[in-house]
Amino acid sequence: MRRSGGTVAVKVEKADDGKTPAAGEFVTLKVQDTDGRVVYRTMRRTDQLQGLMDFYYDRVQEWVATGTGRFLYDGRRLRGWQTPAELLMEDGDEVDFFVELIGGAGGHAV
Repeated sequence: MRRSGGTVAVKVEKADDGKTPAAGEFVTLKVQDTDGRVVYRTMRRTDQLQGLMDFYYDRVQEWVATGTGRFLYDGRRLRGWQTPAELLMEDGDEVDFFVELIGGAGGHAV
């Protein structure tokens, strides 16, 4: 406690109750696909990315079937068991989604 003039200044520090998230505990990630659809998801840095993937598929289920694409971050394919913390993801980072194309040439070129 500090006294200056007729004013008393008191610094109050809140005790950590374990329920209040620490700064930087959460990250908001953006998933964007090739058709321009964008989905934002806020999650804990320690949560598996499968939650982000499931959330994306849920939001775009009218256009994209579950499990039909790849999620990429910095050019690398994401796996559901990975976490934002282990990939050093930051708030606002973008994940790209690409629908897997199956098929090939219908005939042989002569």
